[in-house]
Amino acid sequence: LFKSSGAMNRFINEADGSQTAFLDGNPPDRFCEPIKEWVESKGGEVVCSSPVIDIQLDENDSTITGLKLANGTTISADYYVSAVPVDVFKRLIPTQWSTLPYFRQLDELKGIPVMNIQLWFDRKLNSIDGLCFSRSPLLSVYADMSNNCREYADDERSMLALVFAPCSLEAGSPINWIAKSDSEIVDATMEELE
Repeated sequence: LFKSSGAMNRFINEADGSQTAFLDGNPPDRFCEPIKEWVESKGGEVVCSSPVIDIQLDENDSTITGLKLANGTTISADYYVSAVPVDVFKRLIPTQWSTLPYFRQLDELKGIPVMNIQLWFDRKLNSIDGLCFSRSPLLSVYADMSNNCREYADDERSMLALVFAPCSLEAGSPINWIAKSDSEIVDATMEELE
């Protein structure tokens, strides 16, 4: 997250600041599954598709004793990892933690909706090899994954991955793009790319 254009300029102008890397395939197969396999190989368990509804605490020292899941079960672990959007995490924070300085920092964070768009083309576009930051009011960052990712590599066709933001009124867009049809979103994206 960048709080100011100064931070963004520093990121772009530092010798190593503008280097990016991509997974060599889709995230579930190339990132999530290897992590799951590693955890399980160490005797751990990865629980998916079971939303946490409550972080349960020890009454004496406010340490976590378990997580209550939507299916009614409670699980305990040696370590807990949160991979939820900031606004969801803020709702889960127990009252006892809400005044602690570490968790008060969450007040400074505000999640905003974005859309990730993948467009597959029947020809190769004239695009650069890397991640592009845009001054477009709709497309903040994009990349031609046919140049950047082994799984999508193609000398004949392009696959653009784009971040469409802001996409809602609450995020500062004059249009609530989330309520628009897929074809309206693609049309607006293509217009920005031209």
